[in-house]
Amino acid sequence: MNDKDRTLLRYVVEGDIRKAQQQAKIILEGITTAKDEQFKTRCLSQLSAKAPELIELPYNMQGLLVAEDVTNFPENRYLLRDSEKAVIERLLKTRKASLRLKELGIHYTCSLLLQGEPGTGKTELARYIAYKADLPFVYLKFSGLISSALGKTQQNIGHVFDYARRSPCVLCLDEIDAIGMSRGGKDDVAEMSRVTIALMQELDRLPNDVILIGTTNRSDQLDAALFRRFSFLHRVRSLDKNDAATLAKMFLASTGYPTTEHTVCDVLETIESFYTASNVTKACTDYLVNQIVNEEQEESHAQF
Repeated sequence: MNDKDRTLLRYVVEGDIRKAQQQAKIILEGITTAKDEQFKTRCLSQLSAKAPELIELPYNMQGLLVAEDVTNFPENRYLLRDSEKAVIERLLKTRKASLRLKELGIHYTCSLLLQGEPGTGKTELARYIAYKADLPFVYLKFSGLISSALGKTQQNIGHVFDYARRSPCVLCLDEIDAIGMSRGGKDDVAEMSRVTIALMQELDRLPNDVILIGTTNRSDQLDAALFRRFSFLHRVRSLDKNDAATLAKMFLASTGYPTTEHTVCDVLETIESFYTASNVTKACTDYLVNQIVNEEQEESHAQF
């Protein structure tokens, strides 16, 4: 028995499942024999594909926020293009600078606005940033935030940001245009204008150890003052055919199922519109469902 095996057994005996899983990954990644390659791929896929664990929230936050532990983000099936790599690198370096400024008593919030069409992967990119920053991913549900009761929405906003100030995290304001619409337009409502102002005031009070990410597919409709609260702007674009093929290969390969160029072409042909991370992932999942169903049918026929 080698040292890696001993470490794995120790973590199992001590009941530290997370460390045991991390050690199992190290052992699996060291396997190089061809006969064990499929076993290695499937085990790594299962270790990486765990759904994010939900973090328990205070009672008054339930229904407003979702907090996730993204330690097990499935990086082996996530396509990161050069443009995303660059913005993440800059953002994480800026966060380090922000933490240095905190030591000097200078306030600065590291923030990023992601814009793009629905399905292009804005929220998943925000989740990946939380994974790389080693922070919880806190997702604001605007559907639960907005209330018809006068003043209630501002109160909800206050609760959300009170939580973020106490808990370093990546705070994702998904579809921020839902409450951050430009003031003074023909669709302007006095109550929503007050909500936008309340939101900006809370953003100004976020501490240096929080990364703020907003997502929108209507950046042209955002209030100009709210828009200026974000340090960086990045447009998440749909995938070209090469990127779509690369993502499909990564996704299918991570499952351990045999993947050929022909398989990838068949998967992509089922997508009728332009390629997005969302519809490529769905097409791959549908393909795997059909494969598993066919395997089950073949096993059933073999038994008879």
